[in-house]
Amino acid sequence: MCQDQGRRRGVFPFLLAFRLCSHFLKNDCLWGDQCRFSHDASELRAGAPPTEEMNFANLEDGQVSRTLPVPKVQVKHFMTLKTRQVLLESTGLSDLSWDDDADAPRCTLLGAAQQVDEAERRLRRAMTHCQWGVSEAKVLSLLAQKPCASAKLLLSPTVPSLAQGVWHLSAAKGRVTLGSAKSNDVLVPGALMSRQHALFELETERGALYILDVSTNGTFLNGHRLPKNGKVALCHGDELVFPEPSASGAGAKPVLGEFGFMVNLEFG
Repeated sequence: MCQDQGRRRGVFPFLLAFRLCSHFLKNDCLWGDQCRFSHDASELRAGAPPTEEMNFANLEDGQVSRTLPVPKVQVKHFMTLKTRQVLLESTGLSDLSWDDDADAPRCTLLGAAQQVDEAERRLRRAMTHCQWGVSEAKVLSLLAQKPCASAKLLLSPTVPSLAQGVWHLSAAKGRVTLGSAKSNDVLVPGALMSRQHALFELETERGALYILDVSTNGTFLNGHRLPKNGKVALCHGDELVFPEPSASGAGAKPVLGEFGFMVNLEFG
């Protein structure tokens, strides 16, 4: 067998460089040093490039770490497994860790500089908009920031004097107006309501519906007054309330009650 195999070297030379002599292993090879198969396993490695132990020390080369504070009132809604998963998947971060220290809660981001920048941008945006009411659903929606084609806005009144309404917004028609003037899409009569009191605007690229207060006496979202002419993202389940005159008569300060709507929001 060994002789026959040796003769075949001229036909299949590429096979022999990777073969040990089977007869040598059985101690009955008749060719000795003239055998064209290898008699030593080390010969099979001759000429091969040297091997090195795997080195994982450079896996974090080019990565940066950044720590951001988290508002205490928002901690339980931000520091969840779901929000961590959404940020990792949407930004490509290598890692994200939460530290719920009672005095200084914070999160630490790890990844390429561009990934960390994007994760920080999303976190800061979500934290900003959650100043006017925070829930895990709102946090997840803001962090995911998925583009949309349309939105369905349903306003459910919290008092009998207001009517329910449904509006479908898209890139072609992305604005709904609210106020005391009959020209508005949402008619809200009241002594303290401005003719144009607030605007709803859809931004399809961000997948968000924003509300803008353009009134004199203010608009309140989840009990917090909206900034004048500033956009704040709405979320399903938010409560929108408008000021009413107090029962003390003319000149009295406005009061907040239940005069407003519950926001029902669905993106498509």
